[in-house]
Amino acid sequence: MHFLFAWRYFRGKYSFQAIQLIAWVSVFAIAIGTAALLTILSVSNGFSEIVNGLYSDFYADLRVVPKATKFVHLTPQQLNAVRQIDGVHYATGIVENKAILVRNENQTVVFVKGVDSNYIHINKVNQYLKRGVFEVGSLDSPKLVLGIGVEENLLLYNANLGESLELIAVGRSGKSLKSMDQLNHLVAVQSGAFSVQQEFDVQYAFTSNQFAQYLFDLDSNQYSGVELSIDLNKEKNIITAIQDLLGPGFLVQNKYQQNADLYKIMQIEKWIIFAILALIMVVASFNLVGALTMLVLEKQKDIHVLHAMGATAGKIQKIFLSLSIVMAMTGALIGGVIASCLIFLQTQFHFIQLQGVSFVIDYYPVKAIWTDYLAVISLVVLIAIIAGWVPAKKAAGRIFEKIG
Repeated sequence: MHFLFAWRYFRGKYSFQAIQLIAWVSVFAIAIGTAALLTILSVSNGFSEIVNGLYSDFYADLRVVPKATKFVHLTPQQLNAVRQIDGVHYATGIVENKAILVRNENQTVVFVKGVDSNYIHINKVNQYLKRGVFEVGSLDSPKLVLGIGVEENLLLYNANLGESLELIAVGRSGKSLKSMDQLNHLVAVQSGAFSVQQEFDVQYAFTSNQFAQYLFDLDSNQYSGVELSIDLNKEKNIITAIQDLLGPGFLVQNKYQQNADLYKIMQIEKWIIFAILALIMVVASFNLVGALTMLVLEKQKDIHVLHAMGATAGKIQKIFLSLSIVMAMTGALIGGVIASCLIFLQTQFHFIQLQGVSFVIDYYPVKAIWTDYLAVISLVVLIAIIAGWVPAKKAAGRIFEKIG
C-alpha cells in the first residue's frame, strides 16, 4: 500500500512543473551514478580475470613444498604414490633456485626452474611461446626456455636459438652468489622463449630437473617441491591424501593460496573503487533530498486528507520513505540498463580501446558479476532510506499543521 501511494505521487502531476523536473533530475543523477559504478566495477572484474588467467596458467593446480627447508628428499616411491592418488592427473618434482645467466658481456639473475617433460600438462607456459619450442633437455643435453624479459637483458631477442649460455650457481657448500667460492659453472642452450606476464618474463628460465639438481649440487632425490595437475572437483580429498602421505612437514597450496596476496590486493582495489564511487552517489543523493522536500510541500493537502482518513504519522512517513526508494530504484533501473548495454557492446565489439600497446589485449575488458549488481542495489536502497528519512519525517509532522 505504501509503495502504491508512493508510485502514484511519483507519476502524478504537480502544480509547479519545476517540482517534477527536479524529481527527474534526481532520478537521472542516481541513474548516472549507478551506470558509472557498474561499468567501472565490470572493467575492474575484466582486468582481474585477465590477470588471474595469466597467473593461473603459470601456476600449477597444487604445489607441495617443505615448510622448514629449501630442498627436501622425495623418493621415487613417494612421487609415484602421489601420482596414484585419485584425481591426480600429473605430478612432477621441481627444483627452483636463483642463478646467474651469462651471455658474453651480459648477465642477469634468474630463477632456474627444473621440471620434467610432463610439465607442459601441469603448467600452460608452452602456450605462451613467442619462438622456439618448450624443450628442457636432459642432464647430458640441457636446454633453457627463457622469458622474453630475460632475453632482453641478455640481448638475445635477435639471436638464433641454440646459442650456448653459461649458468653460474651456488653449490651446496656455498653461501651466496656474491661469493666466488664454490660456484658451479655449467653451459646450456636456449630452445625457446615465452611471454606470460612481466613478473615471470624477467625472472624465469626452465630447464630439466636433473640438470637443475646437478647445477645446484643436489642429490637425485632432492627437490624444491612437487607440482600437480588435478581434478579440481576432488581438490580437498587430494590435499588431505597428500598430507597423510607426506606428513606435516609439507605445505599443500592451491592456486589461490600460491597467490593469496595478489587476490587480496585485487579485491581491495575493487572495493576501494566501489567506496569512492559510492561517495559520489551520496553527493548525488542531495538532489533527492531537495526533490522529496519539494514533494512534501506540494502534497501537504494530501497529507491532511490521509490523516483524516485514519493514516497515522508513521504510515505517512512510510509513504514518503517509499517514495524516496521508488525514485532511487527507478534511477538504479535506468542506470543498470545503460551499464548492461555498455558492457554487452564492449564485450561484443571492443569499441573502447586501450591507449598504447598491450602485450595481452588492446581493449578494455569487462565482466558483469551479479554480486556487483546486488551490492549496487543495496547501496541505492541505503542511500534512498538515508536521503528520504528527513523529508519523510517532515511529511509526518505536517498533520499537526494547518492547511493554508
